[in-house]
Amino acid sequence: MQKLLFASVAIGITGHLTGCQMTHNQVTSHTFNDPASVHDYQLPVFPDGIKLLTNYKQTRNQQTWFWSELENHTYQQGENLIVQVVSRKPLKQPPKLFAFSLPQEQGERRYNAIGAYQRWVITAPNGESCVYAQQYTRNESSWLSIFVHYCTLATKPKHVAWLDNLKPSFSLEGL
Repeated sequence: MQKLLFASVAIGITGHLTGCQMTHNQVTSHTFNDPASVHDYQLPVFPDGIKLLTNYKQTRNQQTWFWSELENHTYQQGENLIVQVVSRKPLKQPPKLFAFSLPQEQGERRYNAIGAYQRWVITAPNGESCVYAQQYTRNESSWLSIFVHYCTLATKPKHVAWLDNLKPSFSLEGL
C-alpha cells in the first residue's frame, strides 16, 4: 500500500514537472468559397456610365468580396477593377489578391450618390492616366469599402466622370 501511495505521488509530481496542464483550445474557422459570377444588379454599388465586363462575388472568412472587371486596353494585372468588400470594419487598402494599392498622399475629395470619396488621378509619361478611388459606407452592422483602379490612354475628364455616378443598388440595402 505504501509503495502504491509512493508511486502515485511520484507520477503526480513527474506529471506536474513535465508541464501537464489543462489548455483551452480556441477554434479558428477559415472559410473560402470559389468566386461566383454575379449580375450587375447584385453588386452593392452599381457603376453607372462605364461598361462592366464581368462581376464576381466571393465569401472569405467574415468578408464578402465583389469585384468587377472593366475594359482593360493596357492588359496590366490589377488594372481596371472595382473592388467592393463587405466586412465588420472598413478596409484601408484593397485585398492583396487584387494587386494594387492606393497612393499614400491625400486624394481629391469628391461626392456621389453614396457620399464622399477620395480619388487620385496619376498621369504617366506615356500619356496613360490611372485613377484610384476609395469610398466607405456603412449600415448598422457592416461596412462597405469600395476601391477603384482604372487606367486608360484617354486623359479627358470624362473618363473618370463615372465615379461621380456610382449608385447604391437594392442589394446594398440588404447588407
